[in-house]
Amino acid sequence: MASVEFAFVSQHLSGSADCEFHQPHHVIMVYRHGRVLAKEYEVEDMGGRRVETPTAGSTWVLPAEHRGAALARGYSEAHYCQLTVPTSALGPYPLQPTVGPDPLLYALVQRIHDVSGRTDAAARLLHQSLTETVRLHLRDQYCAAPAVQIMDSPSQLDQAAVNALREYLRDSLDSAINLHALAQLVNMPVNRFSTAFNDAFHTTPHQYVITQRISRAKKLLTTTPLTITEIIAAVGFSTPSHFATTFKDRVGITPSQYREYG
Repeated sequence: MASVEFAFVSQHLSGSADCEFHQPHHVIMVYRHGRVLAKEYEVEDMGGRRVETPTAGSTWVLPAEHRGAALARGYSEAHYCQLTVPTSALGPYPLQPTVGPDPLLYALVQRIHDVSGRTDAAARLLHQSLTETVRLHLRDQYCAAPAVQIMDSPSQLDQAAVNALREYLRDSLDSAINLHALAQLVNMPVNRFSTAFNDAFHTTPHQYVITQRISRAKKLLTTTPLTITEIIAAVGFSTPSHFATTFKDRVGITPSQYREYG
């Protein structure tokens, strides 16, 4: 799945400094530390200008394709983490423009900073886990799920809906996949969606996802040096035992045997 990217940046202030954004992806700025006396924010659709004295964890959420500007005042360096979030990372959920404190996001960003210079397997897995936690936190905290118009929703999946579902599921295999989110993506209530999905894909959403995860695991086993533990995380299985059992049921041999002979 398209992933959140983290850039740790510093801004030297000599009285004041400003910045503007208008990007095809979401941008989230998390203030880490420094001596900023005041910061003014203006974001399209946020309803006016906001002024605050930033503290650790002050967060500016700028949705994709929204214009935003910020002016910082002070006489020191300000240190931020800039999160670049592809729109596909949040699925069908629109991001809400926001300015305010976010202690949890700050703690996650700080922990990511702590391991960002390490290359060992434990650090890579921790970074992946923290990144996924950040993605889910952003979706839960700052996204509004679009309402499903049941009366106007279709009863079948057209080709555009099928393509959208395939793309979304392909990009989401490494994370938990929510049936309600899938239904909302194509503007259907869940009960109608399950039947329509089965008609279009000739299988259930759950079985389709399992098939795709096993297919990706097979490719990773034969084309990458990733460990099996890393592959489990990359294809979204909750536990090694679940992965091993499902893989052997579907493929007929264990993941280790497939890597050796596949």
